[in-house]
Amino acid sequence: MWQFDFDIYYYGSVALWRGLSPYSVTGWFHPLPMALVFLPFAWLPKPVAYGLYLAVCGWLLWRVLKKKALWILLSFPGFFTLFVGQVDLPFALVTSLLGRWALPLLLSRPQLAFVVVPYLLRTTPPKQLIKPAAVCALVLGLCFLIRPAWVSEWLAAGSQSITGYERHDSSLYWLLPQHPSLLVAGAISALAVLVALKLGERRDSWTFTHLLSPVTNIYSAVVLGEWFGPLEVLASWVAILVMKGDIHNGAPMFVVGLCLLARHRLPILLKR
Repeated sequence: MWQFDFDIYYYGSVALWRGLSPYSVTGWFHPLPMALVFLPFAWLPKPVAYGLYLAVCGWLLWRVLKKKALWILLSFPGFFTLFVGQVDLPFALVTSLLGRWALPLLLSRPQLAFVVVPYLLRTTPPKQLIKPAAVCALVLGLCFLIRPAWVSEWLAAGSQSITGYERHDSSLYWLLPQHPSLLVAGAISALAVLVALKLGERRDSWTFTHLLSPVTNIYSAVVLGEWFGPLEVLASWVAILVMKGDIHNGAPMFVVGLCLLARHRLPILLKR
């Protein structure tokens, strides 16, 4: 397929638009809210929809980063994200713009929510979360109205994909000599969230949770793209060369997050 991931989002939303289940589309194991996000694209011919996706990503990059967006575009995860039509980059940029109001959007992408929501919860007064939470409830209510059994469909589709993700080294845990149990991996992930809740800076919070996220892939580091510089661009291309171009092995791309964390924190530690 040409735009592999975009095809899945597109045809899953087309299925929903036609009254069918998105989970009938090969490769669709996303929460149903994702199909709602892509419904506007499903009304367009696919080439036009993909062009619109690129235009939206380009506008968000310029709106958030201006000329600094060049570093994302030069990095492998940034380039690859745009080519395959993934959503981590545009969703992260929208979160940077909207803050707590991005929570309804994040319902469609749990692995991204894992990275960014802890910081949003830490920095948002509880009273200011009421309205975004209400919108989240409305979105979920709409999903259940459209397909009452969508959660069971999602869990069934997700359980079939777990083995594939393990083979793809989609998490830092799969770099360990012996794969930990799901309980151990879950405990490490929970610890990452607790630490992230203590970090006052968004860059540190997002980077830390990204590094210990239970589910990632080759493009996941692009969530940190706001802070990319020459070092992260170089590290991303070295990683893909070390992998000999294997785009199904995402774990070495964690070097991007490590470079970002080291570049920011080491000078602070050395001054002490």
